[in-house]
Amino acid sequence: MPTYPEYVYKTLARARDIGQWYCGQSDAAALCFDVLALFPDCEEAQELVYGLFCDEWTIYDNRVAIQQNIDEWDDRPWQQRRRLALSYRFMSRWDGKYQENILDRDGPPDVQKILNDGKIELLGAYCLGDEECTDYSWTIFADAIQKAEDPQKTLFWIGWQYADLGFFADAAEALGELCSRFDDAAARRLLAEIIWWRDNAHRIPWIPPKGDGSLYDRMMDFIDPTAPKTKDYVREVRNENQKERIAPYRPTIDKQLANLFTQSIPNEKEMPATSIVDWSFLDKDDGQPGEPADWVKKRIRMYEKWKDELHTEMLEDLKRTYKWTRNIPPPSTPKRYDPNELPFNPSEILGDTEWDDEFDEGI
Repeated sequence: MPTYPEYVYKTLARARDIGQWYCGQSDAAALCFDVLALFPDCEEAQELVYGLFCDEWTIYDNRVAIQQNIDEWDDRPWQQRRRLALSYRFMSRWDGKYQENILDRDGPPDVQKILNDGKIELLGAYCLGDEECTDYSWTIFADAIQKAEDPQKTLFWIGWQYADLGFFADAAEALGELCSRFDDAAARRLLAEIIWWRDNAHRIPWIPPKGDGSLYDRMMDFIDPTAPKTKDYVREVRNENQKERIAPYRPTIDKQLANLFTQSIPNEKEMPATSIVDWSFLDKDDGQPGEPADWVKKRIRMYEKWKDELHTEMLEDLKRTYKWTRNIPPPSTPKRYDPNELPFNPSEILGDTEWDDEFDEGI
């Protein structure tokens, strides 16, 4: 078993102390990633991050936050990546620490247009599920790297962009290339975090099991039978986007060649990781509208306090949009707050604005 410098063990001890309190898990995990940036093989730091993420209130808060964007019964494959991307954004403390490296969020000015074209293609995979877009995006990004006045910053931006959209394997490739060519401590730190997310994506406890869209199709039969099925959705979106696509769509692998690969590679199903959350309720969903989720009720109460036309429209849209959103029961154990920190006072931010005492719970 490897031995590390004393400060590593002190840092991990500090992470455990911070991570025992409500909302402390993200800051504690950040300390572990600091260690992994220097000692990538430190298993204690790797497993501590996972243990922190298994905190029941962390699981609950992330489930509720993601549910506001994607229903848990939506098992279309690209929604799984969006859940991972959202989770990464919620839990990462990297951005604020190294923000100076990405001050220009659109990328280095000299290749900004090229990078934006690549990002648009990448969003086709992230938002619409068209996986071919990832191949187009890398071709464009590679062109930007070749033409950039500062390839170091350009590679950094590309790696960060991939990470921000949940393409952790691609992010690790870009950042690994950067670190092999330049001495960049910020990139090594980001790479350590991305590698952890890449290797542990299958067991993030608040994310439902990977699906093929069958749950989504079954639910949509109740909600809107005319909506395209999962297998039809990408084709329809691709045909629509073809009109304004940067490059004409062409399959990156010939169909006959793809079939040969399919026949020669054994179809071994990935065994799901043991989950803390019992997701069996997803298979039992009857597809009928039910009682609104707790966070929806709280938001309804807030909107009802304002009688203007805008909030009335927002209220109706809220009720309609989340009609099939299932409630997530909160943990039975109370939150544990750090006694050394002052309690949150909403008036410090909102002033005299009327505040629902429960509105911040689970949001």
